[in-house]
Amino acid sequence: MFAGLLNKGLRGSLVLLSIIFLTSAITLYFAPKSLEINNYPNVFYNYFSQKLTNKLLIVILNFLFVGIGVLLISFIAVKQEVVDKQNYFPVFIYLLLSVVSVNPNQLTPQIFTNVFVLYSIYKLLDTYRKENELSQLFEAAFWLSISAYITISSIISFPLFFIVLLILRPFYWRDWAIAILGFIAPIFICESIAYLSDYSQWYLFKSVAVFLQFLKPPSLSEYFLPLTTFLVITLLFAIFQNLIRGFGNTVKKQKAKIILFWFLFFATFGFFSGGANSSSIILIYAFPLSFFIGDFLYGLKQTKIANTILFFFLLCVLIVFLGEYNVL
Repeated sequence: MFAGLLNKGLRGSLVLLSIIFLTSAITLYFAPKSLEINNYPNVFYNYFSQKLTNKLLIVILNFLFVGIGVLLISFIAVKQEVVDKQNYFPVFIYLLLSVVSVNPNQLTPQIFTNVFVLYSIYKLLDTYRKENELSQLFEAAFWLSISAYITISSIISFPLFFIVLLILRPFYWRDWAIAILGFIAPIFICESIAYLSDYSQWYLFKSVAVFLQFLKPPSLSEYFLPLTTFLVITLLFAIFQNLIRGFGNTVKKQKAKIILFWFLFFATFGFFSGGANSSSIILIYAFPLSFFIGDFLYGLKQTKIANTILFFFLLCVLIVFLGEYNVL
């Protein structure tokens, strides 16, 4: 049933996506416990998370950014023609991966970070085969740089930015110069404020040093184990399908798939970042997973097989929610 709706574009998927979004928000608001604790060595996140204790406001802010992330995935998928216009599987998968990873009692920093990363990628994709897009390149670099002040692990996307630039556009020194200025601008602004207030100077550089120094295996929850196993197996099938059928019927789709492979590679460093747990890892990989798995499901000729896979996906998500309600 779900596969049939997700094959019909926005008109077929909107009601389903809205129901999942609202149901998840209500479910998490009444959840008696969280399965994991966000423990990032980021001074700004720690400061705001300690100040914000109202559960309703926490849930509203988390789901506000979940919604923005879902919209950006939709824009990347359809407007940038990364997948077929009728294919809303990536949006559906990203939504489920986001809601299952939201902490009901804390701000979920990777949810916020993903919005800035996705916006940056959207802006980069929008420069494909266009000239004089310096303002968009600056904006993409600026917001990606801002994301490092939320979760320092987003620095894994910094080299990815320039790889994407090389994949999408011929080398022009002006493009690279304006992108570097975009990265520097937030650092300059934050360091100026830190100098005047005498608080947390050189924060980004110290955080990068800590991040690189304390790479370690993540803390994984058994409640996320079925979901993690499902995602790994389905991703392998999706990659195998891409290798057999090719990366797409247009040059832009092929370039987008190459970008997704690069994103998977750099996300490995986020897997080993200090403070990483099951939910944060799922969110780090959510962008490439949603497109690889979504395209794989859309390409299945048998709707029953796609629905069966989605059933197991939803079952894995349900296990996490039941754990938050002390049922398991």
